[in-house]
Amino acid sequence: MSKSTVSRVINGGYASAEVRMRVGKVIQKLGYTPWTTARNFSLGRAGCVGLVMETTQGQWMTQILGGIEAELTSKHLSLLVGSLVLRDRYDSATVSSWIRDRRVDGIIFVSPKQRERQLVESARRGGLALVLIEPDDEFTGLEVFRSDNVGAGRAIAEHLFQLGHRRIAFVGGPQESVDTRQRLEGLSEGLASFKVKLPENQVVFARYHVEAGVEYAKRWLRTGRSRAPTAVVLGNDIMAVGFMRTLQSAGIEIPKDVSVVGFDDTPAASMYWPGLTTVRQEMREMGEAACRFLLTSVEGKASTGRTHEFPMSLVPRESTGPASNA
Repeated sequence: MSKSTVSRVINGGYASAEVRMRVGKVIQKLGYTPWTTARNFSLGRAGCVGLVMETTQGQWMTQILGGIEAELTSKHLSLLVGSLVLRDRYDSATVSSWIRDRRVDGIIFVSPKQRERQLVESARRGGLALVLIEPDDEFTGLEVFRSDNVGAGRAIAEHLFQLGHRRIAFVGGPQESVDTRQRLEGLSEGLASFKVKLPENQVVFARYHVEAGVEYAKRWLRTGRSRAPTAVVLGNDIMAVGFMRTLQSAGIEIPKDVSVVGFDDTPAASMYWPGLTTVRQEMREMGEAACRFLLTSVEGKASTGRTHEFPMSLVPRESTGPASNA
């Protein structure tokens, strides 16, 4: 058996089932494992990819990371993780050094915003393979993986309307956030189909953070019960939990007094009581798919510029119920 045949089998090239079986037996007998470092060196590659996000903290990010790691492990590749906010300070120096020194073959940016545009463009000029997951700004000419936020908003609208809710509020993340705009768009369109209007001035906060939910709960408590929303849709699960905890500490019953909906379906959604009605993002699957595309792009076999939308599914739990008569 020639060296070229063995190399082709090891590197995933074409070979008949019989040849693959023979090579596999020899590899098993010899205890051989491919020396990926030597292969990457011969191809002029670093043998690892970079993952860039604001912070690794949070259940949403953990699930995406799990999908990426699963994909890389199967390919015997390494991952460099770069958080842009450490100790409450924004610092992109580490990621900039990856790009400058070609320490990675490609980068996955998670939720990049306007302030990450310079990093993204620098990586693009450097010829690195790039993928964006849930960008919170508009980036053209790059592969984007995101959830169907508009469809999720419509599903929530139908769910709340069927429960009799007509006074509904939306509490989102930053005004410039693509996710916030799309989720509001879907909710507004869905309610409009039932001849229900959202209040004109929706509430937005600087961050998708628990404190935002706490702050809106205080506003809700200051509003007369005859005017307060009977259902509140919050930008993510952690905001929703902050909202519910604050109301419950003030004696408000959920969903008797107000129904609550979140986004993402992180583990916290099902562990809190009452269980949080939310919409599930396929976060792990999105991480896997984005990583697969990136590796294909590293090999020079992928075009860029498309948007891949993943469906979101409504997960009804105990935090939503029939509208109160308040």
